[in-house]
Amino acid sequence: MSSKSNHEQPGMDRRTAVKISLAAVGAAAILPRLPAEAIARVKAPAARLPNRATVVVFERGGWDALQLFAPTGDPNYALKRPTTAIGAPGSAAAVVGLPMNATFSMHPALPGLHARWSQPLSRLAVVHALGYTPYHRSHFESQDLFETGQFGVVNADGWINRHLQATAAISTAPVRALALMNARPRSMDGAFPCFAFSSIEALQFQATQPDVRQYLEAIVDYTPTAGFSAARVGSYSGMKSSFDLIDLFSGINPQTYAPQNGAVYPNSAIAQSFRQAAMILRGNLGVEFIQIDQGGWDHHTDLVGNIPTYAGALDGALNAFMQDMGADMADVVVLCMSEFGREVAENASNGTDHGAGGAMLLAGGAVQGGQVHGAWPGLATSALAEGRFLAPVNDYRQVILETLIDHMGGTVPSAVFPSMNYAPLGVL
Repeated sequence: MSSKSNHEQPGMDRRTAVKISLAAVGAAAILPRLPAEAIARVKAPAARLPNRATVVVFERGGWDALQLFAPTGDPNYALKRPTTAIGAPGSAAAVVGLPMNATFSMHPALPGLHARWSQPLSRLAVVHALGYTPYHRSHFESQDLFETGQFGVVNADGWINRHLQATAAISTAPVRALALMNARPRSMDGAFPCFAFSSIEALQFQATQPDVRQYLEAIVDYTPTAGFSAARVGSYSGMKSSFDLIDLFSGINPQTYAPQNGAVYPNSAIAQSFRQAAMILRGNLGVEFIQIDQGGWDHHTDLVGNIPTYAGALDGALNAFMQDMGADMADVVVLCMSEFGREVAENASNGTDHGAGGAMLLAGGAVQGGQVHGAWPGLATSALAEGRFLAPVNDYRQVILETLIDHMGGTVPSAVFPSMNYAPLGVL
């Protein structure tokens, strides 16, 4: 980011050294160096735009896009959801939406995001009826497809990792991608080193025990590995990488980080993840991709009661992040996506079951905001997939490629999503 960090320098005092070292090793040991043949197999773009970053927020569980960005102007919507439908602005419905355009209304639990949607030169947009064909309604299968973009390929690399491989020659940053979670997400799986840790605190040694750090690092640096198995050599290499990772983040102190521009992060898990993301981006470490998760969207029952909790948490978190980043949001794009949408008709438990077409929410960068992008097939029964699901007519991969090309500065589309014709939707 263009603004410099005002964090304090090292002086960590949260975790025991041994526990931290083991946690960091667990993140780094599985991350091999990128093979030379992987770099050579594609031609990298000529340059990467400086300071650009993408934050991926995976909304796990299958969020109900027809509640969050409700097609209140489609007469079939209320007919298929007589109990749970969001009402059009000005209607007498129990839950009334916030106006987006003549067709769509935003859930009232998203007031902060709606305000950003409505402002001049808005940088908040939605792509509706989004997904892939043929679609899959299994959480596991669909999440895997969203994070790899490789249909029918076993153990495929993630789309973030494939992009990093395709652009490996144009960045010298030691950490280009990381996930703020306990395990590396599928989107980052592959040959290029990507990292995962639950929080920045997990990388910090106690200031009172520097001798422990020196002792552990000496073991790694001076243990002869001749004759070791490949797995054991890899383990020692991973431990060395984890110390490098600790050093890289040593200048970021979560205890003293002060959000800028009057931003206040709520106490929710998703808000604290966004706060960590802001710290990392303001640290000017060269990190290009950060992924965080928000779970809990699988609402088979009580849609009206459940959606506000999760939508409200996202609203507070993303708003605080955008306010904190301020003018630096021009260098950041946030992609909020979920593995599928929900069935158009509500079920007998006033919830909705797994569907097909969903939606993606984009914020920041040069996002063409205040608009619902992509084709809208409508909710007439004849237009629905299998007569039940919103048709996924807008391919999520097009939005990702548009982000990589127009925001991040370029990629190799055929390397990121093989056998796909790039047809941007004009979101950026």
